[in-house]
Amino acid sequence: MSNTKKSDAPFKGKRTKPKTAKKKSLGEKLTTVNTTYARFAMILLAVNFALTGYAVYSITQIQSTQMDSTPEGTPSQGAQVASTEQ
Repeated sequence: MSNTKKSDAPFKGKRTKPKTAKKKSLGEKLTTVNTTYARFAMILLAVNFALTGYAVYSITQIQSTQMDSTPEGTPSQGAQVASTEQ
């Protein structure tokens, strides 16, 4: 038995209780997602879909007006190619 006190111990560092790390499960981590980004992405997808549809519609209208505007006396280029292949 020694006469040393706890305060005379060679290591005089601050003693703390060991911290217990709380591990979150995968379900708890996934529920903390910010939905603002998902809403913004959905809005961008909707705008992209609308603009793509408008572009396809415009191109279709331009092509149909060009095909309708060919003079009746001259056949279109597609008809000329079809008649020379016979």
